Amino acid sequence: MISPKLLIIDDDPGIRAQLKWGFDSYEVITADSREKAIELFVTHKPPLVTLDLGLPPDTEGTSEGFAILYALLEKAPETKVIVVSASNEKINSQKAIINGAYDFYPKPINIDQLKSILEKAYISYTSDK
Repeated sequence: MISPKLLIIDDDPGIRAQLKWGFDSYEVITADSREKAIELFVTHKPPLVTLDLGLPPDTEGTSEGFAILYALLEKAPETKVIVVSASNEKINSQKAIINGAYDFYPKPINIDQLKSILEKAYISYTSDK
């Protein structure tokens, strides 16, 4: 069976490594910036994406994360984007879902919980096809 592709977008190399290690049943691709994320998304066309909102140059805000969310869903609206962010203010989670994210998961990350969300997202993705 072919492993589903998962694009992890986070500027923290430790989190990228943790998620890559934790999701060994996926073909994991990682990015740390908007430019790299969009480049890899176009190249690999992953059905699943985890996205941190606080990315450079706006690491204290959410503008980069939301810009990536909009860009990815414009290119492939069927993609299941799970926002995984320490910016867990209720307004950010609502904004993410309203703007097309599949789910919002607040940091710190529990691999088993996030894995469960990804599995549901992938089932939803395949049933949408």
